Amino acid sequence: MKILVLSTLLSISCIAAFSQQTDKKKEPSGALQILENISEPHFPEKTYEIHPDDLKKADWNDFINQKIKVCADNGGGKVVLKSGTYFCKGPVILQSNVNLHLSEGARLVFSQNPEDYLPVVFVRWEGTEAWNYSPFIYAKDLENIAITGKGVIDGNGLAPKSFRDWRSRQKEDQNKLREMGRNGVPVEERVFGKGSFLRPQLIHFIHCKNILLEGITVVDGSFWLIQPTYCRNITIRNISVESRFINNDGVDIDSSSDILIENCRFNTGDDFVAIKSGRDQDGWRVNKPSKNIVIRNSSSDNCLHGISFGSELSGGIENVYVENLVFKKIRNHGLQFKSNKDRGGYIKNIYISGIQIDTTENGISFTNQYHSYSGGNYPSLFSDIHIENLHCNVAEEEAISLEGLPEMPLQNITFENIKVKSAGKESTITHVTDLVWNNIEIGGNTSP
Repeated sequence: MKILVLSTLLSISCIAAFSQQTDKKKEPSGALQILENISEPHFPEKTYEIHPDDLKKADWNDFINQKIKVCADNGGGKVVLKSGTYFCKGPVILQSNVNLHLSEGARLVFSQNPEDYLPVVFVRWEGTEAWNYSPFIYAKDLENIAITGKGVIDGNGLAPKSFRDWRSRQKEDQNKLREMGRNGVPVEERVFGKGSFLRPQLIHFIHCKNILLEGITVVDGSFWLIQPTYCRNITIRNISVESRFINNDGVDIDSSSDILIENCRFNTGDDFVAIKSGRDQDGWRVNKPSKNIVIRNSSSDNCLHGISFGSELSGGIENVYVENLVFKKIRNHGLQFKSNKDRGGYIKNIYISGIQIDTTENGISFTNQYHSYSGGNYPSLFSDIHIENLHCNVAEEEAISLEGLPEMPLQNITFENIKVKSAGKESTITHVTDLVWNNIEIGGNTSP
């Protein structure tokens, strides 16, 4: 394989020697330790059913919320939406010890009127804490909660004048919130909502534990779709996502821990799964990493990126195991590790194995020069990352791009048993130390 090294970076100290040894290989036994700490919530054997003919007007959120509250007040159980369409003019608010179950044929649809999602609630928006429009399904400070069944949660992003139109209008509010985070403005003063244009999440769990998402289909959100923030003990299993708009990630893991994602199918307008932990100074203030994560046995027919680490990683990302994923078409990066010198933080102890990609633009990308840089000098540490058994038919641009910084090289990166049948460009490797390179074939070339 030909390696393209930028002419200004031709320094032995900046480019690691390639090694044909694998003595630094990390074994995936750590995944078993993570799984031992993950368990599904259990609920009392009580069922509270909701039928389409229970309500004559097409405004279900208050009715559903009342039923959830009754269930919770009586010790918990299952609230079952029977087959039918439930149009909500406002958020569904979860409660502890309640499983919201969408039967096959049930469809929960949300209005696009901003007034329906007031008053504002506490959220984390793109890595910075704020008060904003309520997410469509919201859970805060809860335990033992679930959303299950074969029904559909519809963000209604295809509706005329949907929240997704706000992306073109959000820049002023987005910059204002980021500046508040950098300057340490008290969170209670970071109030958005009416008159602002920060899109609400579809499903947002914050400060919750013992969470199960299973069986449901999520479609057409306008922003992030499933976002657990400051949560732990999460199982996401057998769910489907069909949402092709920008910023539609399958799941955004945000400063959360002890997480299993398995047997899922995500077709998205953005990342298959994104792992994050806060943005810049606000992320440092909170200082909660995303850690102890297993993602396995899942697939995508179409997404913008595969697994993305960052760029909001100021609280750190560690102990992540990714195994047995199949991608048909990735429109940009297959595996993406991204940050910039505003972020600080780290990515470490990552093990990725068994990745199948039909076509992608770029295969594997590491960068500490991601966009939106605003002048900081806090480069992120990328270290102890092992990628093996990756097979890709076509990388239209680069198969591998490793771009460290002179002051912060990528450290202890292992590539083993990687085959890319065809690549459009030579790969780039700059500022890496302790790079292990074993059994790599790109475009039929096996030599470094």
